[in-house]
Amino acid sequence: MSEALFTFEDLVDRVCPERTGRWKVVRHKDNRRHVPDLFELSFSEEGMATLEFYQRYQSTDIFGACRGIFSFVGLPQRRALFLAAYRVGDGAWVDLPAASAVPRDLRDIWKVWAAKPQENVVYELTRDPRFAALERRAVIDWGGSTVSWHQWKLDKPVVELRDPDTRGPCPDYRDIDVSLSKLAFLYAHEQANPSWKERLSAVGGIYLLSDTDHGRLYVGKADGADGFWGRWKAYAQRRSGNVRVDEAFDLGELRSDTTRLSILDVVPRAAANHKLVDRLETRWKQRLCSRSVDNLNRN
Repeated sequence: MSEALFTFEDLVDRVCPERTGRWKVVRHKDNRRHVPDLFELSFSEEGMATLEFYQRYQSTDIFGACRGIFSFVGLPQRRALFLAAYRVGDGAWVDLPAASAVPRDLRDIWKVWAAKPQENVVYELTRDPRFAALERRAVIDWGGSTVSWHQWKLDKPVVELRDPDTRGPCPDYRDIDVSLSKLAFLYAHEQANPSWKERLSAVGGIYLLSDTDHGRLYVGKADGADGFWGRWKAYAQRRSGNVRVDEAFDLGELRSDTTRLSILDVVPRAAANHKLVDRLETRWKQRLCSRSVDNLNRN
């Protein structure tokens, strides 16, 4: 890549020239199946609280010599997105907290930690508002040593300054698997995420709603003028027009963070394809048994 015009340290010195003490950069990227998507967590206050809980507990004294940390989340191609800065207070050796004190999204990985009991260092971390102007905007090249997730090296090249509401480009249709909470965010911030509207409104077809809390399925079709984008907007607003699904919304059985939409078949938007879409919808309902008593299709 070409030489960067400025580094993350340059940005830090610009927004807070009075910074003192030693600061570390930390890059959170955990691909273990028990760990939630840390990037997605960062887009809500509840998610950030979960991520902050996650980084407070360390098996060794990682932050003990720090005045503060600049917290990043890992992106593809060794890049990292700046989340927030934290002043580091006292650390103390403690046992793991009780399961009831662990945020819901971390309870699966907590079970893994608890299976190997050991003391951990828990830190007092206080979010530093002096760096708020950089939060979810600065993207850096972490460099070749991605295994080293905490470093003193602040002069990382800045490769992008993005809109803080950008969730990343829309993936290929076959890879789309999106929660209703993320969809609601995308609809609320269309300008920061143009590829999602562009791709999802370009085609229609058959989609799958998955209730991951209860293992239930619903197969539906998108054959309107705005394709999947137009059809899914109602789900993001928790009102689908489908009797059984809307009952589940009203009863609180479908949570926005654990109800997901994915694409089963893509069909070009054209009046001649309405019958094809109907046939495909029936086929998928049969294949996935989504009309069974435990699932959400009624016809």
